[in-house]
Amino acid sequence: MRFALAGFNHETNTFHSIPSEYENFEKSVMLRGEEINKLYETPSSVGGFYQASRDLDFEIVPLMFAQTGPLGTITSDAFERILGEILDLIENNGPFDAILLDLHGAAVSEEFHDMDGEITRRIRNLVGPEIPVGINLDMHANVSKKMVDNTDITTVYQTTPHLDADERGYHCAELIYKTVKKEIAPVQWIETPPLIINIVNHNTNEEPMKSILQESKKLHSDNEVVSVSVAEGYPYSDIEKMGMSFIVITDNNKNKAKDFSKKLAKYAWNKRYEMNSSELSIEEGLKEAVTIKSKPVVLMDAGDNIGGGSSADSTHILHKAREIGISGILQTLYDPDSVEECIGKIGSSITLKVGGKSDDMHGEPIEVTGTIKKYFEGEFEDLGRTHGGGRYFDAGDTIVLETEDENTLILTSKRVGNTSIELYYSLGLNPINYPIIIAKGVMSPRPAFEPIASKIIILDSPGVTAANLKNFSFSKRRKPMFPFEIDEAVYD
Repeated sequence: MRFALAGFNHETNTFHSIPSEYENFEKSVMLRGEEINKLYETPSSVGGFYQASRDLDFEIVPLMFAQTGPLGTITSDAFERILGEILDLIENNGPFDAILLDLHGAAVSEEFHDMDGEITRRIRNLVGPEIPVGINLDMHANVSKKMVDNTDITTVYQTTPHLDADERGYHCAELIYKTVKKEIAPVQWIETPPLIINIVNHNTNEEPMKSILQESKKLHSDNEVVSVSVAEGYPYSDIEKMGMSFIVITDNNKNKAKDFSKKLAKYAWNKRYEMNSSELSIEEGLKEAVTIKSKPVVLMDAGDNIGGGSSADSTHILHKAREIGISGILQTLYDPDSVEECIGKIGSSITLKVGGKSDDMHGEPIEVTGTIKKYFEGEFEDLGRTHGGGRYFDAGDTIVLETEDENTLILTSKRVGNTSIELYYSLGLNPINYPIIIAKGVMSPRPAFEPIASKIIILDSPGVTAANLKNFSFSKRRKPMFPFEIDEAVYD
C-alpha cells in the first residue's frame, strides 16, 4: 500500500499586520520528497505517520511539507503556489491507496477563510470519493464541517501543551490503514457550539479542559466509536468558524457519531463560565515575582505569544520593569536591525533601541546600554519533548547583550518561540541562574520551563495575542457567541 504524505501547516493570526508570504514558508520549512525524512523520528504529527507505516507495513511517499510560524493572513499567491505544487505531486506520483495530511486547522488565506477546508476540498476533488483521506490537526484548530465532509478521518491533538502530536498522527494513519483494509467504515460528525475558550485556560492538565478530555475518553467505551477529538479553537482568527469543536468517528453509525458529539459539546457548554478568567497585570506579576525567593520565576507574556502569531518584540514588560526598578530578567527579543549593529563587536559596549519595531501594539523600542557578550549562528536542536513535537530550531543570527541595568537580552534575527530552553544552553547561559525569565507565550513554553520554574505566572500583557479577547474587534465571527454575547449565546 502506498500512502501519500503532505503538509501545509499554519496558524493564522488575522489581527497580525504582517501577511504570510511564500517567502516566509521558504525561509522556515519547505521540504520536498526525501527531505521530509528529517522528520522521521521526531515527536511530530509527521513522525507519527512514519511510525505507523513501520508498524503496519505500508509505504509512505513523502511529497511536500510547508510550514511557517504563526503570522498574519496567508497571501493568495502563497496559498495557490504551495497547494498547487502539492496537488501536482499527488497527481504525478500516484496512484495512491490513501492520503495523509498534516494541517493545522486554523489557516486563513486572503481568499479562503477556511483555508484548511479548501485544501481538503481540492484534494478530494482530485483523488475522488474512493481514496481515503486523513488529516491530523493542532488542538487550536478551528475545525469546519468542510474539513470533515472532505475527509474520512479527522483527528486532533488532545493535549495542550501539545505533547501528543506523534500519537495522534499515528492514530490518524492507523485509522486510514484500517479504512483501506476495509476493517472499518468510518463516519464522522462535528459539533461546533458558539463557544471559544480563553487561551489561558487551554491547559489540558487543568480545569476545565481536564474534565472535558476525561469525558471524551469515556465515549471510547462504546465499541463502535473509533475516535473522539476535542478542538479548543484558535481565538485570534476573526472568521466565522472560529470556536471549539467536537468530532466523533464511529464505525458506520452516523446517528451515534452525531449523538455522542452533541453530548460532549453540551458537557463543554455547561462549563463555559469556567473557560474565561482574568490574569495579573504586568506590574502585579513583576511585583509578585520579586517576592518569590527561589528562582527562576517564569512570566508568560500572553500578549506576545509567538506561538499564537505575535511579533516577538514586545517591550511592555521591560518598560514596566524599568519603571518600578526590577532587574535580573532573561528575555528573547526579535530585532534583526539591532543584531546587525552588534555583529563583529563582541566585548564592546553599545547603546541600542531594541524591540517594539514590528507594529504599534507591542510597546515602544526601549533604549539599553550594555556589553555584547556573544554571537551565535542560531540553529539548535532539542531532543526532548517540546510543544508540537519540534526538534530543529533556528533563531537566525543571535546576540547576547548584558545591559547596565542587569538584564540579559537575547536578540534574534528570526522570530523563534520560547518552546525550548536549548537556545540558552547553546549560548552558554543557564536559565536557572536568573531570578525572572520572560517567556513569550502561554501554553507552548510550559514543557520547556515547568521543570526549572519555581513558579509560572501568566501576565495579561497587551499585544496581538492578548489574553482578554474583548480587546479585539471581531467582525466576521459568529454572533451570538460566548463569552462575547454572554446572555444571547445558546446551545441546545
